[in-house]
Amino acid sequence: MDVTMEPTAPPEAPGTYIEAVQQRLREDIVSGRLAPWEKLRLAELKTRYTMGSSPLREALSRLVGEGLVTFEAIKGFRVRGLSREDLADIAYMRTAVETFAIRTAVERGGVEWESGIVAALHTLTSLTRDTATDRASLDAWNVAHDRFHEAVISACGSPRVFETQRRLAEHHNRYRRIFMGENLPRQLIIDEHRDIADAALARDADRAAMLLGRHMVITSDFYARVLSAKDQPEQTVGTDAASPELA
Repeated sequence: MDVTMEPTAPPEAPGTYIEAVQQRLREDIVSGRLAPWEKLRLAELKTRYTMGSSPLREALSRLVGEGLVTFEAIKGFRVRGLSREDLADIAYMRTAVETFAIRTAVERGGVEWESGIVAALHTLTSLTRDTATDRASLDAWNVAHDRFHEAVISACGSPRVFETQRRLAEHHNRYRRIFMGENLPRQLIIDEHRDIADAALARDADRAAMLLGRHMVITSDFYARVLSAKDQPEQTVGTDAASPELA
C-alpha cells in the first residue's frame, strides 16, 4: 500500500523547531518573496519549507500576532497587505518608541555607545554611496540601515524597547524592500542619518529626537505617495525592480 508521509519535526525541542519555521516565513514575508496579499496554502508551504502542517500552522498563527499575516475562518492565512494607513501607523509607533529611546540613550550612553554610532554611520554611508542595485547588495544595505537605528538607541537600557523597535522596523523594512525600485535620493539618506548621529553624539537629546521623528515622516510620506500612485490595493507588488537610489 502506498502511504504518503507528512514531514515531521526533527527530534529537537518543539518550540525551537516552530521558531525556526516562523523565522523562515518571517524572512520571506519581509523580503517580499511571499508577496503582500498572497494566500498561504499549507499544502504549498509544506513543499516549500519541507515541514509538516502542525508547525506551519503554529508559526503562521504566531505571525498573525506579529501583524505580518492575517487569518479568516473560511479564507485561511494570507500575507498582510500594504496600505497607507498601516504605513502611517508603523511610522507613528516607531517615532514614539525611537524618540523616547534616543533621549534615554543620549543621557546614559558612554564611549561604547558613541563608537557604535560612528561605526554604524560609516557603514551605512559607504553602502548608501556605493552599493549596487542587485538584490544581495540591497539586502546588505537594509541590514546596515537597521543597524544604525539600533545603534543610536542601544544605550537606552530597555530590552522591551529593543524588541518593540525591532518588530516595528521589520514592518517598515517590508515596505522599503518591496518598493526598493522607487526610492529617496542617496545624498538625502546620508544627510538625514548623519544629522541624527551628530545630534546624538553632541548630547542634544531634543534635536536628535526631532531629527529622528522627521526622518520617519519623510520616509513614510514617500512610500505613502508610492502606494497612492499605484492605487491598486489588491495587486501583487514585485520585488525585483532596480534603481540607482535607495530608501
